[in-house]
Amino acid sequence: MSKIKNNPDSIFKVGCAIPCFKGGNITINLIEDLFQLVDLIVLVDDSCPLRTGELAKKHFGENKKLKIIFNDSNMGVGFSVKRAFRLLMDKKCDIVVKIDADGQMDPNLIPELIKPIKLGYSDAVKGNRFSSIDHINSMPNFRKIGNLGLSFMNKFSTGYWELFDPTNGFIAFKTDRLKQVRLDKTKSRYFFESDLLFQSSLSNICFSQIPMRSIYVKEVSSLNPYSQFFIFLFFHLINFFKRIIYQYFLLDFNIGSLEIIGFSITSIMLLLNSIKVYSDGIYYQRLASPGEANLISILAIVSMQLLIGFFYFDATQQPLLRRLNKYTHN
Repeated sequence: MSKIKNNPDSIFKVGCAIPCFKGGNITINLIEDLFQLVDLIVLVDDSCPLRTGELAKKHFGENKKLKIIFNDSNMGVGFSVKRAFRLLMDKKCDIVVKIDADGQMDPNLIPELIKPIKLGYSDAVKGNRFSSIDHINSMPNFRKIGNLGLSFMNKFSTGYWELFDPTNGFIAFKTDRLKQVRLDKTKSRYFFESDLLFQSSLSNICFSQIPMRSIYVKEVSSLNPYSQFFIFLFFHLINFFKRIIYQYFLLDFNIGSLEIIGFSITSIMLLLNSIKVYSDGIYYQRLASPGEANLISILAIVSMQLLIGFFYFDATQQPLLRRLNKYTHN
């Protein structure tokens, strides 16, 4: 069991999930480091062409701290993580950590990653590579641009405006809160990290972030942000509308809900009046009257103000509500 210096009486069983595709010897070295940092490791060989699961079996033998699972075919990172999380929860781990198999994440950051959970500050913690200029400059330019774009879309769809770097797979959860997240509803491939945040937002999971630097050597990422951009955009739009329905109408009704209703009404009125004025102009060959022009201007201003008001509420009050909700679970 691992202890934390700030609270030596608190003992937590920490488990680590490693989804693996094209890991090889890098993953073997990662597991060796993890033995000193966590209590249980679950390696999921996602039909790895480098046969990482077999390598780990040969290298570590029957080590009780390592469980190896094999997928019959390549099912995706999300599918593998969900298998590992469920096993770690069954093994009564208090905290579960997910780390990628490619060696880009420093496992020595795990004590810092789980520290906010141990101290009761948050339900989950996520790594953030955009926390400083030095960390950003260490990233290849194509990943920098792609991840920035995906991160901004993620804020809209999940409502976690306080978080950044959603494609970062370095994440930890308090197990009893993770059980409230609908893992079965998350995507099984590259959209998993963003979908996990979306489902977490519906359960009011309170997140913290820790700064981190990724380690880039010569590995080739299986995720190309450019080729996946429109696929991710489509999924983010779906999750955004789902979140609005759930958080502002089904699970709650608040000022943000009223602003959405007001924006919808004024936008429809603006559209209908604009079509009418345009049609009259074409049919009767006349310009809009001052009254018509003023009405369109007022509707445009009011609808824009309501939209801005909603996003202000969404970006400031929802994180506060999550923080308050977190203390009700302690």
